[in-house]
Amino acid sequence: ISPHEIAKNRLLHLDTNGFSKDFYSELSHITRQFVEKSCYIRTLEMTTEEISQNKNILDMNDDIFSEWVSLLKKADLIKFAKKSTPITEMEDDKRVAFKIINKALN
Repeated sequence: ISPHEIAKNRLLHLDTNGFSKDFYSELSHITRQFVEKSCYIRTLEMTTEEISQNKNILDMNDDIFSEWVSLLKKADLIKFAKKSTPITEMEDDKRVAFKIINKALN
């Protein structure tokens, strides 16, 4: 199964009705794992800041990369600062993750 298929399947099953922290932890993991398996760069072991500073090693469109980093920063804020998020915003961010996966490495 390709990294695209794995990520899309995980996103399809990602529940927006649970806790924001759990949702964004999983969303971050899905996108990082997708990039790691597609580019062979250990993004699961990198901080969001390290990812942001190393755009040059990722073969990714600048706009998609910016969206991804913004999503990762938001996920960090929610995971670590315990910020809550409405379900509608979580659904929007899930759509952003699908967009990133569909366009990131094309």
